[in-house]
Amino acid sequence: MTGSTSTQWHGRDATVAVAGEVDLASSPGVESAIGAAVDAAGATGVVVDLSQVTFLDSSGINALLNGRRLAEGHGVGYVVVGAQGQVLTVLELTGVWPHLSGPTA
Repeated sequence: MTGSTSTQWHGRDATVAVAGEVDLASSPGVESAIGAAVDAAGATGVVVDLSQVTFLDSSGINALLNGRRLAEGHGVGYVVVGAQGQVLTVLELTGVWPHLSGPTA
């Protein structure tokens, strides 16, 4: 199963829901969805929901970190939520979870 994304807007805040496997093949689509939400006119916040992600590799981590950097550059809040199981373990072991799970602006 490959990864997929969907974006829901709540006023000026977007939730990018990611599902499935986020790997070398699917991470460009995840990064693109996050970038589109950050770049949207008037966006003030982006939440990336990983609650339906079953696998995350280094390219997926890179996509999440690139999203954070892009959001910071645009003054848009950014937070990753819902990581669990193996996905959360990978984010914690690599030391990136604290950089993704707290709000930025």
